[in-house]
Amino acid sequence: MTRSKRNAHVRRLLTLGLLAGSLAGAIPAMAQGDAYPNRPLRVVVPYTPGGVSDAVTRLVMQKLAERIGQPVVVENRAGANGMIGSENVAKSAPDGYSLLVVVAAHAINPSLYAKMSYDPVKDLTGVSMIGRIPLLLVGSAQLPPTSVKELVGWGKANPDKMTFASSGTGSGAHLAGELFAQAVGMKMTHVPYKGISPALPDLFSGQVAVIFDSVQTMMPQVKAGKVRALAITSPTRWPAAPDVPTMAEAGFPAVTAGSWIGLLAPAKTPPAVLAKLSADMDAVLHQPDVRARLIDYGIDPVGGKPEQFQAFIKAEAVRWGEVVRKSGVKLE
Repeated sequence: MTRSKRNAHVRRLLTLGLLAGSLAGAIPAMAQGDAYPNRPLRVVVPYTPGGVSDAVTRLVMQKLAERIGQPVVVENRAGANGMIGSENVAKSAPDGYSLLVVVAAHAINPSLYAKMSYDPVKDLTGVSMIGRIPLLLVGSAQLPPTSVKELVGWGKANPDKMTFASSGTGSGAHLAGELFAQAVGMKMTHVPYKGISPALPDLFSGQVAVIFDSVQTMMPQVKAGKVRALAITSPTRWPAAPDVPTMAEAGFPAVTAGSWIGLLAPAKTPPAVLAKLSADMDAVLHQPDVRARLIDYGIDPVGGKPEQFQAFIKAEAVRWGEVVRKSGVKLE
């Protein structure tokens, strides 16, 4: 063998060796990625069992378990406006096996609380938005207004009567009312209750004028004639309330208050794991029976990529932070 042929042979061997080394490094990595998930997932709901967020989570996670071929265990860790369960997941290993379901309070809490033991935006990251939850603005049937414009005119003429109820200070219903007052330039007095149910008798009797709450909760009261549906905060009319105008149709496009529900993971979870979870969630949310059930719950199914959901959460934190700052609301 000539020297030139020996050199060429050596170069080929070196090239094959380098290629084999690259493949050897890549195969375990691919195998590890393909294997996810290879054990049960834990999904924390930071609220008590039996609520809408809990019921929706159990519905969606049952379908996710069927798709991925692994159990998905739903765990309730309630307390501190969702912060106890959220902190637990924020401090869990970023491996895709501990996940968190949150609602809009997740993005609002940083502006309400001076101190938090974790950063909702930096310590957790978006996986998939399960859906948006529009709110109905309803008024007592014992009071004159039958539209949003009539409500604004009546409220400005009767500032002492322009009250709005909520399920508690800092709740989505509270901040929706604050946003509405700021958008229309009207003073409104907030009347907090410990949940929606205690607020309803006062709303029915006209002791409080209006409330923002879910379609699921309020449409039965509308149909019973106890309250009037004035507008909905969704961009389009809602199937369960086709005669109720949107806020934009009512003349107040800036009032886009509403909640949402979504799946998060600890920050630094590998992008490949997030992408797989997101794709599986998209497939689940596009199943006709799941979509129908979510709409029955008053939720518009969304899905989407992890980076889209994370960008949305950041924008929500800024938007609601401004509403909270103007309202002066603070919680301990």
